[in-house]
Amino acid sequence: MQPSDLILPRDPSLTREKVLRMLEDAASTPNPEAVEYAVTSAHQIGRCAEFVMPLLSLLHSRDHFRHEDIVGALQSIKDARSVDGLFEAAVIKHSYLDYDKFFGLARKCTWALADIGTPEAKSKLQLLTSNENPLIAGYAKKRLDSWDDERPRKNA
Repeated sequence: MQPSDLILPRDPSLTREKVLRMLEDAASTPNPEAVEYAVTSAHQIGRCAEFVMPLLSLLHSRDHFRHEDIVGALQSIKDARSVDGLFEAAVIKHSYLDYDKFFGLARKCTWALADIGTPEAKSKLQLLTSNENPLIAGYAKKRLDSWDDERPRKNA
C-alpha cells in the first residue's frame, strides 16, 4: 500500500514549495521520521517534477525505510531523470528488507521504469533481465513482454 492509498485528510497547509523544502531537508539529514512525513506529503500533493531530484537523493539514502514509497512517487511522476536511480534501486539490498523474499522494491522499480517508457528505461529493463536474481530478472522480462500492451501507462 502506498501513502496515497491511505485515507488521510489532506493537509491544507501543504504547498509544492513547502513539500519541496521538506524533501530537501529530509534528504540532507538522516531522520527517518522526516523522510516519512516528507514522502507522505509529496504523495498528497501529487505529481510534481520538482520533487524528482530530492526523491532520488532519498532513494539512495540508507537512513530510512521508505524506499518503496519513494519509488511509488517517482513512478507517478514518470520523469526520465529517474531512470538511473530506479535501475540502481532495483539491485540495492537494504537489510530492513531482508524479510522480503519476493524483492518487492525491485518489482516496483521495474514497474516505474516501464511506466516512464523511454528508450533508456527500456534499456535498463533489458539489463535487469540479466540480473543474477531470477525474480528480479523475471520482473524486468515481464515488463518488457508487456511493453506494447502497457503503452497507455507510459509517459513517453
